[in-house]
Amino acid sequence: MDLDDDTLQMLKRRVHVFIHAACSIELKNSLRELSYTVIAPTLCLAKYALKFPNLEKFVFISSAYVNAHLWKMSDSSDVAVEERVYSLDRKSEDIYESAPEIWKEVQKNGTSPEFETHDFPWPYAYAKHLAERLVLHQASEKGALDKILIIRPSVVGPAEEFPYHGFTTSYSSPSTACAAAYALHPGRKIVLATRCENPDQEATIDEVPVDVVVDRLLLHTAAGTSGCVHAVSGEKRRLRLEDWWNAFRTERRLPWNIKPIWTNEDWHSSNLHHIARELKIIGTSFAFAEDKTDQVVETLSSDELGQLKLFTDRSQPYHHSLIHRRHHIHHLAKEMVKRNKLPVPFVNARAMRGT
Repeated sequence: MDLDDDTLQMLKRRVHVFIHAACSIELKNSLRELSYTVIAPTLCLAKYALKFPNLEKFVFISSAYVNAHLWKMSDSSDVAVEERVYSLDRKSEDIYESAPEIWKEVQKNGTSPEFETHDFPWPYAYAKHLAERLVLHQASEKGALDKILIIRPSVVGPAEEFPYHGFTTSYSSPSTACAAAYALHPGRKIVLATRCENPDQEATIDEVPVDVVVDRLLLHTAAGTSGCVHAVSGEKRRLRLEDWWNAFRTERRLPWNIKPIWTNEDWHSSNLHHIARELKIIGTSFAFAEDKTDQVVETLSSDELGQLKLFTDRSQPYHHSLIHRRHHIHHLAKEMVKRNKLPVPFVNARAMRGT
């Protein structure tokens, strides 16, 4: 970090909580690219933060899908994921001591043996997995593991309450991009991959409102929680894939619906629709644990919890969420048409406005 000495000394005196939330979320980028945009910056910030004498908590925003490789290691149609770091080396009991050597391999070769032998949906997921272990290794060497809080959001969606219902940006919600791609698809079929026997009912999407992510971060920072915490909708509030697709149909203006064609092909297969190739987790199901949040909530009164939004509200049908981001869906659809030089179907202006 290119900070002058006076600024660094001021930060050392005044900073108690350090939140690292900025990084690339380009799922398509190579591991070499992500080593510069995700891993190295995270290491740099953790290094500086752990030097601050008044530091109480270094908060790293990671991803619940750092453990998405577990889907390929399991035969279950619903893979349980705990709030912990999963080792990629079955022979080693040490979760993060090997991380510095792995990091050297990534810097030198743009990959690592453990990345090549584990089927992550995107290099991004592995980059976050390695970054978590490197941060924990640095903290362990300084006897400061209690100062590390890793927040793992799932698929981030628009806010439910703060700053207002439906708050989002066009490029921040994967589900919004999927809705736009679905709306543009000219065919009557879409090829997707799964191993679920009844994917419409068994496959799930864990979309979590952004204000739930933020409030869980604030809750666990104030509570002094350390280690990994899922900021997710969880097993009770995640979406069935059928509800997700049905909501997309309400935003589609072409006069015919799309039928999902399910195959057992690999999630990297070129035969899949580009939505499935990019998001990868369509057709899967992860049961992300929320034990740490449940435990903290049980210790607090309603007054202490105040207006924190800690759990996703599923009292309304999911398509209501898409209504509030209709502008963003249309904006992304137009961008996709321009970028991919797609044919533009005739749709009257009133239909595009949803009136």
